[in-house]
Amino acid sequence: MKTFEKNYIGKGTQVANLSIVKFSFKLSEIAKLSHVFNGEDYITFEVAKLKNTDSFGHGYTAYVNKMVETPEPQASLVEDAPKKSTRKPKRTATPKTEASIFPDNTDYHMPESSDEIPF
Repeated sequence: MKTFEKNYIGKGTQVANLSIVKFSFKLSEIAKLSHVFNGEDYITFEVAKLKNTDSFGHGYTAYVNKMVETPEPQASLVEDAPKKSTRKPKRTATPKTEASIFPDNTDYHMPESSDEIPF
């Protein structure tokens, strides 16, 4: 499987009052990441704005994306086994009837009929 690997080559700062970002690169690091196209050496890099500036005031970063071959994730030993769901099954609501609340059909709000006074 092919994936991209980012090789960070430098950080930059915005020039005051201009829409320019200034970068400094180590030539020895960039030369390692160059590629040849039509007999000429090139370096292709990407610039991204950082979420927060670092302690040196750099607000931008530059990196070279390089496609690399990564090993395929190994299949598990039990490939054909069904996967277990981690979700709980949905509970279906059943309408509550008076019979399910009061199974013996006793009216709990009314005292039993008797001739006695309850106090």
